[in-house]
Amino acid sequence: MWIDPIRLNEVEEPAKGILEEIRAKRGAVPKILLTMARRPRILHSRQTMNMAVHGGNSTLGKRREELISYYVATIGGFYG
Repeated sequence: MWIDPIRLNEVEEPAKGILEEIRAKRGAVPKILLTMARRPRILHSRQTMNMAVHGGNSTLGKRREELISYYVATIGGFYG
C-alpha cells in the first residue's frame, strides 16, 4: 500500500505551521514531509531530529548542509 502526500491546503495544525515554515525557507515542501503531515507527531519528531542534525553546527556550515540536503532530495524525487 502506498501512502499519498496530503495537499498543503488540506493540512491542519500543528503540521500546517511546520510546513508553512519549510515552504517559506525553501520555496517548496518535499513530498515526504507532506506524507508525514498525515501524522503530525511524526512530522514534529522529524523536524526536531532534523534541527539536531542539520542545525548548522557541523564543520560544513548551514549553507553546505542545506545544499547537500536539497541535492539528495531532488535526486530522490522528493521535490515537485
